[in-house]
Amino acid sequence: MSVARVYKAASPFNSSELADIDYVQAFDVVYFAHLNHEPTKLIRTDHTAWTFSLVPFGPQVAVPTGVGGAATVPNTDNDNADTGSWAYFPQVRSYVVTAVDIDTGQESRASAAVTLINDLTLKRNYNTITWSAVTGAERYRVYAADNQQDWGWIGDTDELTFTDDYILPDYTDGPPNEYSPFQFGNHPSTVTFFEQRLLWARTPYVPNGIYASRSADFENMDVARPTRADDSIVFRIAAQKVNSVNSLVPLEKLLALTGDGVFLITGSNQEYLSANPPPRAVRQSGRGASRLKPLVVDEVVFYQPSIGTDIRTLGYTFEIDGYRSNDVSIFSPGLFKEFSIGAWSYSQEPLSIIWAPRNDGKLLAFTWQQEQQVWGWTLCETQGKVLDCVTVQEQGESRTYLIVQRVINGVTRTFFERMASAKVKDQLQDCYLDCAISFYIDRATRVFNVPHLAGETVHALADGFVIKDLVVAANGNVDIGYDAMKVVTIGLPFPDVLVETLPLMMQSPSGEIANKKQQTGDIVVQVADTRLGGLEIGRRLTNMYKTKARGAEPIGEPSAVFTGMRTVASEPVVSGETTVFLRHNDPTRFTLTAIYIDPIVTEQ
Repeated sequence: MSVARVYKAASPFNSSELADIDYVQAFDVVYFAHLNHEPTKLIRTDHTAWTFSLVPFGPQVAVPTGVGGAATVPNTDNDNADTGSWAYFPQVRSYVVTAVDIDTGQESRASAAVTLINDLTLKRNYNTITWSAVTGAERYRVYAADNQQDWGWIGDTDELTFTDDYILPDYTDGPPNEYSPFQFGNHPSTVTFFEQRLLWARTPYVPNGIYASRSADFENMDVARPTRADDSIVFRIAAQKVNSVNSLVPLEKLLALTGDGVFLITGSNQEYLSANPPPRAVRQSGRGASRLKPLVVDEVVFYQPSIGTDIRTLGYTFEIDGYRSNDVSIFSPGLFKEFSIGAWSYSQEPLSIIWAPRNDGKLLAFTWQQEQQVWGWTLCETQGKVLDCVTVQEQGESRTYLIVQRVINGVTRTFFERMASAKVKDQLQDCYLDCAISFYIDRATRVFNVPHLAGETVHALADGFVIKDLVVAANGNVDIGYDAMKVVTIGLPFPDVLVETLPLMMQSPSGEIANKKQQTGDIVVQVADTRLGGLEIGRRLTNMYKTKARGAEPIGEPSAVFTGMRTVASEPVVSGETTVFLRHNDPTRFTLTAIYIDPIVTEQ
């Protein structure tokens, strides 16, 4: 894949800060969290319109203005009282108004207060409150307070006026009050979504603090008094240590991964999170997490511990009715010893692989098939260093992008590369070369331009035929020596695929281990959708046998892919030395499913 133009947008972050940025996406908006910056968002309004801006915490609907009022007092004597014993006793009552947005239902902050004096307990006395219209407002809410008490709701209206004829305020429902927790350098560094709230955590002043927005109002941290259930939430994880919140992971429940442990965040009585009553934090594991953003694969969380270099998982376990941590790198300790992972991504379809660049530039691949209980790590090698990766869903497939640093013709260069599709059906479009580019042509062509590989030795796959060891000229041109007609892919070759089996211990007819010369029989290799041209099999690397590459394909056509078994004879060996080697050295399809050996034991 190549691009014609790169679109750039000015970012408030510098290169040294990128590794510490946490982010979460909601449609065309990405929220960023970093200790050195106020909460920031990136908004996409068009393919070439991307804008960074600070998150404007607070309601977006305007506060009503022009609030005024008048007291209507036709009754000031006892004659109009029900019992004939009431006297006119004027009292102070104040009012504020909020606006409710017609699209989002968001409520504005309270307007300036207006104070009126009246005795509303007497008949025919009432107060009238008026205000100016707010653009986009569906309705307005009116709150009252008597004699410096708290505000209480007295009614809603879609008009610009409201009449109070002694409506008793509901003091359990007050107007929203401004709350901005991220001022004066108290910037959060962790962010996620959970239960229709935008959550932030880990600020310099409160590293164990968690801040949740109002429900379904992501950029609003306002709080009413008394607290409503949908108000913003602020709480701290109080445990034996500081417990800085390094990550927040939304599953069925919210997991807070701190430097000292993993905590399950739940609402009161295991219900949804709310400001009233406040949330609960229950420790699940004593193994803390690093700042590497966790991956959620199915219902399992992958994370790197705060201490050590292994990789662990978190998954719900019925036996303990909680989350248990397991080490999934225990069988491959050599891949992690003295190394760390700075980034990773999950490729869901079709291979279910976690890609993880190490700090030395090597790329780790973790295959995960939980339902089959199949998992394991592999080291992927390239002519360069993999610095970062990300996986994007494209056309029903997970496509992984890599940032790779390579030395090309003596010059260090950085490439933005995409892994080839794993769902290609036509083998002419296969790409098993590194840092490659494909050309789709409609006429006979043999010279192609690959300037990014100038001076390098490359391989080519031209109309399905393998052409090796081509040298790219200084101007980027390379002559493949063949008039291609359809598709040509040119790139750096990967190292040969080399498979070595564990030795097979033979038994004698009497059942004892035989340490004598033995005839192992045939080596049987089973493959699926494989080009056999580059396949070699043998018992020693110095004595490998090539397999038959072609069947009934017409001359001039590339060999077809093969599914089935190939058999190779083997020389006699001593028990314990029955190792089989398999090598595939062509940039073509190769899927190994099994290797069989037919042991034939003889006594000597």
